[in-house]
Amino acid sequence: MNSYNIYSKEEPATILYHAIATDEQQVKELADKNNIAIDNLEIELERENVKNELGKAYPSSFRDALVK
Repeated sequence: MNSYNIYSKEEPATILYHAIATDEQQVKELADKNNIAIDNLEIELERENVKNELGKAYPSSFRDALVK
């Protein structure tokens, strides 16, 4: 699994969403599953082969990255 940051082209310093997925296609599928339109957003690979403290791959996920 890889870690991805999703942000607007106009505000690249502000990460809107964060995803754990195998590739960009899965990121898009996860966003769609969560009813989030990311068509006009940038998807950037943050890290490859992300693992937890026990060395196991994280499950796929898509979440809001903004602190509320």
